[in-house]
Amino acid sequence: MDPIVATFLILGAAIAAFLSARVPLEVVALGVAVALWATGVLSLPAALAGFGDPTVLFIASLFVVATALETSGVTRWVGGVILARAGTRRGGVLVWLGGIAAVLTALISINGAVAALIPVAVVIARRSRIPTSQLMIPLAFVASAASLLTLTGTPVNVVVSELAASEAGRSFGFFEFALVGVPLAIATVAVVVSLGPRLLPRCGPEPEPAELSDRESETLSLVPDAVRTGAVRTRRRARTGFRRTVVITAAMVVVLATGAVPAAIAGLLAAGALILTRVVRLPDLYTGISWTTLVLIAGMIPLSVAFLDTGAADLVADGLLAVVGAADPHVALLVVCVVVVVLGQFISNVATVLIVAPVATSVATSLGVSPLPFLMALTVAGAAAFLTPVATPVNLMVMSPGGYRFGDYWRLGLPLALLFLTAAVLYVPLIWRF
Repeated sequence: MDPIVATFLILGAAIAAFLSARVPLEVVALGVAVALWATGVLSLPAALAGFGDPTVLFIASLFVVATALETSGVTRWVGGVILARAGTRRGGVLVWLGGIAAVLTALISINGAVAALIPVAVVIARRSRIPTSQLMIPLAFVASAASLLTLTGTPVNVVVSELAASEAGRSFGFFEFALVGVPLAIATVAVVVSLGPRLLPRCGPEPEPAELSDRESETLSLVPDAVRTGAVRTRRRARTGFRRTVVITAAMVVVLATGAVPAAIAGLLAAGALILTRVVRLPDLYTGISWTTLVLIAGMIPLSVAFLDTGAADLVADGLLAVVGAADPHVALLVVCVVVVVLGQFISNVATVLIVAPVATSVATSLGVSPLPFLMALTVAGAAAFLTPVATPVNLMVMSPGGYRFGDYWRLGLPLALLFLTAAVLYVPLIWRF
């Protein structure tokens, strides 16, 4: 079979499996890797190379750091700061909650930050007599925007940075994402504070949440067990290792920011230090890692490689340029970002970016421009997963505590999605030039 045809067939089957929600994400990812080998598109080492990719190892180490911050009491201490200073007015509460969510997301990734702050938000809502539905979606949406502040904010950032290193000759810096993340995070807080009262329902959580659907269970599988449990009930954990965790995490951030060693090495050193100092114990280590996320990324990385190596990405890029023309790269960037935003409402944004990124880099090459603005724009578009509860794990995590229905997300999510899309197409190229 022709390698390009085989690659497109495997891609189509993977998207269909993702959308059906009947096949576990891990099985789809592993099936992609095996199919690429079985059809002769990639050799066996290349088809399984994702499992040894530095990106996967770095993301695994970040789950260990997030576990340490939770078990040592750091995240609960941060929550106490909000309770002490937020006051009782909705605007003030959202500003403080959003600010702390941004800091935590930048350090421990979006899922861990939201899981740590959901119980805090519930307590604040009760004390301030604010409906929980007025706080939960804003918390998830602000965290999604804040995931663009640092390299560690979300696995998408890590994936895109590695792609930039291979396609553009350099990776994105640790704080480089903040050039677009800071204004978007501020704008998101402003939108949820100003529009939230009118666009969000006023209700509390349902007393007995309905059984999760296949799609909801699939989305939550991307969240580690320890984090997902902590999002529903607060566990009393000793603050052992509080100072050690802060020092080790700060050291990791400094090393990542300076680029002294590769990101994977910095993460692994931090994870090893947390284990050796007994801040993280082995049972917590295994429950704190989202194995679904790691297998998903490891299995989908070879598909990105196949898209580039077989010329499939070039074929799609040529077809796209034949339709939109090659006069203005902004038009091509808009089409690519719209595809990411639409797909990202229904399948993992990590998988979406891995699927679309090869096409984006091929478009940039065909246009004779830098792939950096295309890759950063994909990151921004991937974060615009605001329209459905199944778009991201954090959207689903706040659904029950906020008492939301499926249709409650798009009202506030639509203006934010348009804002992110505009920023991806018009603002990003101002910072990362074509």
